[in-house]
Amino acid sequence: MQVLLALFALIVGGLYFTVGLRLGAVAITPTPMYGAKGTSQYGFRTAEQGNKVGVKGSCTAEKGSANFYMVDPKGQIQSSASCVPGQPWAINLMAGGAPGMYALRVEYKNFTGKIDITEQRAGGSY
Repeated sequence: MQVLLALFALIVGGLYFTVGLRLGAVAITPTPMYGAKGTSQYGFRTAEQGNKVGVKGSCTAEKGSANFYMVDPKGQIQSSASCVPGQPWAINLMAGGAPGMYALRVEYKNFTGKIDITEQRAGGSY
């Protein structure tokens, strides 16, 4: 049992120092993070002209930063927001127009804090 506990601690420590700890899925549940680094991407599909997709919620940073980008099917950034230490930040990003696959891209730079966002949709039928 002690060997398993030591192995678990080693794995968690290794994750913390490489990509950080992310406890949850950003677009689904409130997600506390510790020293997160790298990029996450979440896809949203629209089927009709004029449909909009995005995310709404809050972000509180204790250290580092998290940058949010809504990217259209052509790879162009349609809206963005940043979360840096100091206060809770409101995140309200929408993208839309042509039908296709939109993406929320989140870039973490040694981010420690909590992200609580949910998917939003507007216009047309889904």
